[in-house]
Amino acid sequence: MPLIIVRIPRRIAKRWVLRHEKDGLDEYKISIFLKLQYEMRNFELTPENLLLFTMRFQKRGGQPMKAVLWVRERKINDVVELILIRAHAEQL
Repeated sequence: MPLIIVRIPRRIAKRWVLRHEKDGLDEYKISIFLKLQYEMRNFELTPENLLLFTMRFQKRGGQPMKAVLWVRERKINDVVELILIRAHAEQL
C-alpha cells in the first residue's frame, strides 16, 4: 500500500477553504476525505486526467451541501501525492 500525501495549495486554501470553514469544512477534513476515498477507489476520472471526488457534508445550520473536488494524482515510487486543483460547493 503506497503512502498517500494530500496537498492543498495556498491559493485554494486562502480562497475556497477559508470561505467554507464556517460551513464546517477545513483542510483536515478535506485531506482525510480525499485519502480515504482514494484508498477505496471512490472517484471518477475526468478527460483531463484529473480525479473527481464528490463530498457531501452538512452546514452547521443543517443545510445539506455537496463539494466537488478536482485532484491531480502524482506517483513517485511508492508515494502518491494528491494535489487539490479546483473545488466547488453547492447546496443540495
